[in-house]
Amino acid sequence: MGIEGFLAINMAADFALLTSVSRTMGLFSWKGVLMADAACAALAVLAGLRPSLNPFVALASPAVAALIVTRRAAPRLWAVFALTLFGQALLCGGIARLLPLPPILAAPVCLVAGALLTLLVGMGRPPGSRDWQVPLCLTVGGRSARFPALIDTGNRLREPRSGLPVLIAEARLVRDILPETGYRTLGFGGLGGDGRMACFRPDAVWIGSGRRRRRGPKVWVAVSPTPLPGLCQALAPPEFASYF
Repeated sequence: MGIEGFLAINMAADFALLTSVSRTMGLFSWKGVLMADAACAALAVLAGLRPSLNPFVALASPAVAALIVTRRAAPRLWAVFALTLFGQALLCGGIARLLPLPPILAAPVCLVAGALLTLLVGMGRPPGSRDWQVPLCLTVGGRSARFPALIDTGNRLREPRSGLPVLIAEARLVRDILPETGYRTLGFGGLGGDGRMACFRPDAVWIGSGRRRRRGPKVWVAVSPTPLPGLCQALAPPEFASYF
């Protein structure tokens, strides 16, 4: 197999793996996956030219991919790195162990396994939404912030004075649109403890992208100064589910 065929198979297998991992973690974006795929392909070419670098590339590839896919979100970085590394071992080392194949057959089998993994992840998504995540655009004073939010049916927070639902977002997502005034304080409690968050009211909330973009419900946005538990960076109230 020539370098062109090797590169094509490598990029296709990495694309399948990165798509599966990012969807599982709720971090999928075409731009992130394609950039990570290109970076992994470059490292694979380097390993092909310098076989002595193979051990380094085996660790560097998932690390670089995790940095790109998570956009350096530290709490999720290690989880994506570990799952990507495990996926590589499963698709490559695992197949080689289970089915000792000549190199000319090992690559296509690895590619098919990656495609099946992607298909299984896609089949497990809830109907009507992409992993229960919605792309949002918040506007405040002519400025905007775009990010995905997970629809959380357990998010029953309400701003006390207006009674409106509350969208929770990590501070780094909304730092460019934070207003100077007009904040309210929201108390919360749960199994993880309790506390208070500052809330602001955006001028508008848009759900979706392109032609599918629709005006969202009126909400207040609670700014979380620390990363949210788990892998999501923003939690939308259940009212958002009716838009799909």
